[in-house]
Amino acid sequence: VIRTRALMFANPARRALTDALLRAPHAIGHVASASGASVSATSAPAASMMASLRTQIRSIGDRGVPEEYGQPKTGGTGFLGTPKNHRALLEKRPMSPDVFAADGGWSAHYKFPPVALSSITNRVSGIVLSGALSTGGVIALVAGPEAVPATVEAFKHAAPMLVIPAKFALSFPFVFHTLGGFRHLIWDTTMRGINNESANTTSLALFGVSAAASAALAAYTW
Repeated sequence: VIRTRALMFANPARRALTDALLRAPHAIGHVASASGASVSATSAPAASMMASLRTQIRSIGDRGVPEEYGQPKTGGTGFLGTPKNHRALLEKRPMSPDVFAADGGWSAHYKFPPVALSSITNRVSGIVLSGALSTGGVIALVAGPEAVPATVEAFKHAAPMLVIPAKFALSFPFVFHTLGGFRHLIWDTTMRGINNESANTTSLALFGVSAAASAALAAYTW
């Protein structure tokens, strides 16, 4: 991203053409560059350039990489040993990979082993739990504490087929986040299991136990 942005913003003509191609690819017609030349958006070279730019450039804001990035006139990071040819070196850097494929598709660029998935799920489950508790708190704050069980009963009568899925959706984050917290507690206090093989095994076990326990809680009626 840095290399592509640096190249793009280093040339005013390229910057004008790029902005036009990215912001209005099907309504350009002819784009006047900063040098006065005219480029047809319907021509094969322009279409190829547009596809290349749309693939390589990922938006990080309208400004992009400033001309004095890393070494402004005030000195910047020079005191840290930033080389004088910092800009030239920056332009030679390869494009930083994104989470998704570099060709612009939605396939994952990286592999997601069980450890990564369990880490992501642990964070998502925490967000879900916070949202659920906040929702219940707002209902109780607005309508009183008795409104929370009344809301639950109203949901059960209005959508009985969704009761079990809803119970599973609430149980899984609770069980997974709790068990994941115990795993981290063991890691932090004993340093055991912090290796690829053990972490993968415990991650798979965490998913399996959480799913089974959540299904049992969802099926249980009280």
